[in-house]
Amino acid sequence: MSAIAGFVGNADQAVLDSMLAAVDYRGDKSDTASVPGAGIGYRMWSGRPGKSQGVHRNGGVLAAVSGSLVPPVKSPAEELAAVLVDPARLATLDGNFAAALWDGDRRRLTLVRDPFGVRSLYYTEHAGVFYFASELKQLLAIPVLPVELDHVAVHKYLTFSFVPGEDVPIRGIKRLLPGRVAVWENGTLTVTPYFTLRERIDPALEDRKTAVKLVRGLCRKSVAKRLNGEPEVGLFLSGGLDSSGVAVWLKQAGVNVRAFSLDFGKQGVEKDQAKTVAETLGIPLTYVPVGGEDVGRVLTDLVWKLDLPFGDPVTGPQYLLARAARQAGLSAVFNGEGGDQLFGGWTSKPMISAQLYAGLYGEDSREQLYLRSYHRFYGLEDRLYTPDFLARIGSPGQRRALLAPYLSGEQANTFLNRVRLADVSLKGSQNILPRMDRTSQCWGLDVRTPLFDRALAEASFTLPPRMKLHGACEKYVLKLALQKFLPREIVWRRKYGMSVPITDWALGPLAGTLEDLLGPAALARRGLFRPEYLSQLRQGQDVPGEIRRRRVGERLWALAMLEAWLRVFVDGKGRRPGGVA
Repeated sequence: MSAIAGFVGNADQAVLDSMLAAVDYRGDKSDTASVPGAGIGYRMWSGRPGKSQGVHRNGGVLAAVSGSLVPPVKSPAEELAAVLVDPARLATLDGNFAAALWDGDRRRLTLVRDPFGVRSLYYTEHAGVFYFASELKQLLAIPVLPVELDHVAVHKYLTFSFVPGEDVPIRGIKRLLPGRVAVWENGTLTVTPYFTLRERIDPALEDRKTAVKLVRGLCRKSVAKRLNGEPEVGLFLSGGLDSSGVAVWLKQAGVNVRAFSLDFGKQGVEKDQAKTVAETLGIPLTYVPVGGEDVGRVLTDLVWKLDLPFGDPVTGPQYLLARAARQAGLSAVFNGEGGDQLFGGWTSKPMISAQLYAGLYGEDSREQLYLRSYHRFYGLEDRLYTPDFLARIGSPGQRRALLAPYLSGEQANTFLNRVRLADVSLKGSQNILPRMDRTSQCWGLDVRTPLFDRALAEASFTLPPRMKLHGACEKYVLKLALQKFLPREIVWRRKYGMSVPITDWALGPLAGTLEDLLGPAALARRGLFRPEYLSQLRQGQDVPGEIRRRRVGERLWALAMLEAWLRVFVDGKGRRPGGVA
């Protein structure tokens, strides 16, 4: 719910105002500070606890922090200089933040991003000036900055349903990855990690009671240290294990909680479970009805606020859920994201089965198997891409290279924890958390993710694999930690996930929108995709062998979000779309 921007070099000071104005929804006031050769700007909401209330100035030092540290401090920007020079502080640095510090004496800019990537930080060099900002659209507000599509980044998006790695779909602009510190000095950028997850299995945690005690205690602490004196907080409650666990720990912390849950009508799968959890814990619950028409009405604004293309159909419902929480008068809300990534969620069983039987059937590499788990367009490039697009995507292996450090690297020895590393570093830090931040921050809502906690994550990689995936039981230790506090049918039922009825929407109330975005005229103008496969999808048919009907809607939505993003950020250069409320 705040943003930073800045530059190093000979730039017009007015560029700070332009970059902050591009994200006016991230606060009700702005502050800028300039010194010869550098400037930093900060947009924020007034009076929020644990947030800096302006750019910090101390002689030749300027500092700004978008977000907050965990545990909270009064002014993160004032703390920043001390944190960056203290190895002990960096070893425990946690929170949701993107930060910048200019040291005028050393002529050095330092950028830092939180361990798991809740807040984003982009940068570019143009005409001899180094620029940085919280959102892509802020950099596109720089006068005469060229806006050219990066086809390789689009190719990666179509596999993952988000854009992984440092690159974004605009050439020349990159982002700082989570858990990194970047230093710009003498015209050179140096990036180093301050946070890396590593497997360090503790044999003592083979004992079930010991493991449960550790996880239960760290989860309680993680929730408690993200409270900042608010009289009341919200909770996005799906009825699944993770958000239900956060509900338990919030109640144990003694805070007043109001829960919000999505309601897809007859197509919803966890509405009754959310009600059961709320009634068990005595938490007021508000259902937020969402249909395809509702998503269609906000699509353009959603795309603009998301800033990057995100192809998961949950983004529209999340945007509307956050709006409801803000309209209810809340400024802070918790959610349960992170349980799958840390404790052996839904990708574990299919990946391990594939690993076990890969040799028997001569199957693909583990990187290829993981890429197929996204169920978008990996392996369908010849069917989807035009010859011109195929010619622009470069050499093969770029997508597998993103996975190799996790699935085949030295950070973990057990296969399960290698999968978990990939899930945390890609699905979590580059997809789930940034899209969650964008869909909530745009309403002035501070969203908190206690399961993406540094100490908890590090501890999860000390657990023996069987404490995560116990036979066919996923998140075993987390279920044991919660079984005393929640009904058995909540803790031990199989996972459903948030089942957005996107195929019904795409073939029904969103069909007109998809005609505009993916019809023959639109495809011919853009020149990226073959019309034959798109026509097949829009008729509700997928490739032979695909038996899950929801894949049709998921693939259509991913393509529609990309085209809508291209219209706003490439054709429109990131400006606020006309007619957006």
